[in-house]
Amino acid sequence: MPVLAAEGLAKSYGTRHALVDASIEVNSGEFVAVLGASGSGKTTLFRCLTRLAEPDAGSVTLCGRSFSGLQGRPLADARRQIGVVFQQFNLVRRLSAIDNVLAGRLAGVPLWRVMTRQFDHADERIAVEALVAVGLADHIDQRADTLSGGQQQRVAIARAIAQNSRIILADEPVASLDPETAEQILGLLHGLTRSRGMAVLTTLHQPHLAEKFSDRALHMEAGRFVGNPH
Repeated sequence: MPVLAAEGLAKSYGTRHALVDASIEVNSGEFVAVLGASGSGKTTLFRCLTRLAEPDAGSVTLCGRSFSGLQGRPLADARRQIGVVFQQFNLVRRLSAIDNVLAGRLAGVPLWRVMTRQFDHADERIAVEALVAVGLADHIDQRADTLSGGQQQRVAIARAIAQNSRIILADEPVASLDPETAEQILGLLHGLTRSRGMAVLTTLHQPHLAEKFSDRALHMEAGRFVGNPH
């Protein structure tokens, strides 16, 4: 059973068709890359998969259950299964690495703990273990804005791990990184599919990186998947 599956997704903005009959499946322990030029539909696909944008047609299934019609708390609970990693990291720059990772636990803790930043020891242990898993054991208490770009992206990945995600959606996660760091980050994501059985779906511009790290590479043009996956 796929962790994440979409069938017949369509999304238009006025007369522009951003997605056209897009279908995809990602399984546990699988690293899937989506390649395509800017404007090909990759980001719209990710926004529809996470319900940050509502598709005009089609359906999304998460861990065997419909994700398309959920609202309110059921939607929030389902979203905890999806860890999202962005190109620009989306960290709170003035907070430490561990405080940013603890944000991944927000949906599972009482509101008063969130407001006062008083997390229990179990949540703190999960956050520390996630930071250790991404190689940041020596930077746990360091402010995010003093970390390098690659280290900040590792914090974002640790946040997804601490969230107990079943799948990570990484939207151009290495676009702003130098080539060596980009390979380190993709190697880390690939390693999570093997060590933790997580699924990873990422968008990339670089075919050589997709060939090196992904189990399958899909290509998008004008909102459609084209060619044969490999």
